[in-house]
Amino acid sequence: MVTWRLLDSEITYDAAMNLAIDEAILEARIQGIVPTTLRFWRNNRAVILGRSQKVCAEVNLEECIKERIQVVKRFSGGGTVYHDLGNLNYTIVLDSNDRLVKGLDIAGSYRILCSGIIKGLELLGLSSISFLPPGNIFICGKKISGSAQLRRRNVILHHGTLLVDSDLNVLKKALTVYNDEKRRESTSVWSPLTKIRDELNREISMTEVKHALIRGFEESLSIELEPGNIKSAENEIASKNYYIKYLHLNEKTENIYFRKFSFVV
Repeated sequence: MVTWRLLDSEITYDAAMNLAIDEAILEARIQGIVPTTLRFWRNNRAVILGRSQKVCAEVNLEECIKERIQVVKRFSGGGTVYHDLGNLNYTIVLDSNDRLVKGLDIAGSYRILCSGIIKGLELLGLSSISFLPPGNIFICGKKISGSAQLRRRNVILHHGTLLVDSDLNVLKKALTVYNDEKRRESTSVWSPLTKIRDELNREISMTEVKHALIRGFEESLSIELEPGNIKSAENEIASKNYYIKYLHLNEKTENIYFRKFSFVV
């Protein structure tokens, strides 16, 4: 059976650093110095935009400034999402010629790589789960997970979010797509939302969710996940990305302009 590295150490809750770590894993895989990887991570309250989106169109700036919600752009595409500690994020980094995705189009790769989330939800006892391309998962018609991809030099980075017990009221205040008056400028897609806590109608820990997802990925992808650690080379790349791409004081970028008011370390 194929073995993947599992990274399950929450070393930071800073959204910018977590994105820098994701990109570092991608770069390290391109260099061939790390194995295929599945990573779990979480952020403090943050709004994460797709790389081509505009802050003014996607984010309720006044609300985020007031509530000190971090705002940052990721390096992958897709729509804007809200994260907090009730939200579990996952990242998969694998070669584009890996047996799981070789020969598949982008839509097909999303379906395969999201299958571990779907299986994990089933193992938690949830049903009426549906997959909506390119990478969205719904329960009873309500969105519970979304994902995005980046492909670089024959390596795929696939990362996504799962609403476990996130504060949906704050989410709807922070994102313009959930505001009837401001929605028109947003390029994100509006969807009704749900979370695992509400669907199960009971308290649930992140540990329980992670255990179910680990089993879900292992069973759906026919892999074995072996706990590992971030390598020193990945830490070096992540640190460089963090300071150059996310904290560099370039006043012309809307990311830094907004960060001056809302960045929380």
